[in-house]
Amino acid sequence: MAPAAKEINKKWLGYILYVVLVTLALLYYLFPAEAVEEAVGNRVNRINSALGFKAEGIRPWIPAGIRIDAGQIYVKDSSVSPVFKADSIYIGPRILQSIRGKYSFDLSGSAYKGDINGWFDSKDEDGMTFASALSFKDFDIAAYEFLAEKLQHRIIGTISGNIEYGNDSGRSSGGNGKAGLRMTDGQLQFQAPIFGISSIDLQNIHLELELHNREITIVKAEMVGSEMKASMTGSIQLQADIKLSQLNLKGALEPLAEFYKNYPEIRNLLKSMKKRVKRGQYFFAITGTLGEPRFRLL
Repeated sequence: MAPAAKEINKKWLGYILYVVLVTLALLYYLFPAEAVEEAVGNRVNRINSALGFKAEGIRPWIPAGIRIDAGQIYVKDSSVSPVFKADSIYIGPRILQSIRGKYSFDLSGSAYKGDINGWFDSKDEDGMTFASALSFKDFDIAAYEFLAEKLQHRIIGTISGNIEYGNDSGRSSGGNGKAGLRMTDGQLQFQAPIFGISSIDLQNIHLELELHNREITIVKAEMVGSEMKASMTGSIQLQADIKLSQLNLKGALEPLAEFYKNYPEIRNLLKSMKKRVKRGQYFFAITGTLGEPRFRLL
């Protein structure tokens, strides 16, 4: 190639690089963050009209997508903590799915001291009918303020799992989904000691849940600790006010040798309940609501 042609190519390459850099700079500094925040908020509102969205910062992210800093989904006109709050979330298009005519996005980020990954597919631009999947690892339960405010006692530990949810009907009441969750290194801490017990060790909890027409079915719930084991099945009928959700649960509780060793004063109390014991297990039912649960031995 002649020297003059090489010089022309270098100039064109320089011009192209300059235009690309200027375009990226303008895109970064002139990015319509408020419009994007409003658009995300509208999508959240369509899924549930009681919810809103806001973020401390939204910016474009290479290669294609946006990054949301300190984003949160919150209950409107309420002083409760956000339903969900993330330190940072990346959202980008799923190219192959988009080519097929779907509004499809990947997401990844961090929240509650853990990691989160997932995707979202919508059949329509408004996101009224959609399918989604989410996986998370090592979420700190104690850092989840919204849940802590709903519970009478304090739970600590880390939780990992997978959640799938979709809405084929285009209505908030038509959602279906399932979840598999596992909690490790957990502990239930009572506000005040119950029969001298201030806390219960929850080394490992495994949950399998299904959601259909606003009813959660507990397919499997198993807890193993150093002091006791437990299992439970049943259902929770969800209401608009989460505290009014109806409980219909049954389970079995088995105190272990470590429990009797740590709380010898309870031994006599349990002896008086021998008629309720079957193979070392105490069977129970939980009814009422999430706000006012009622526990009884069977």
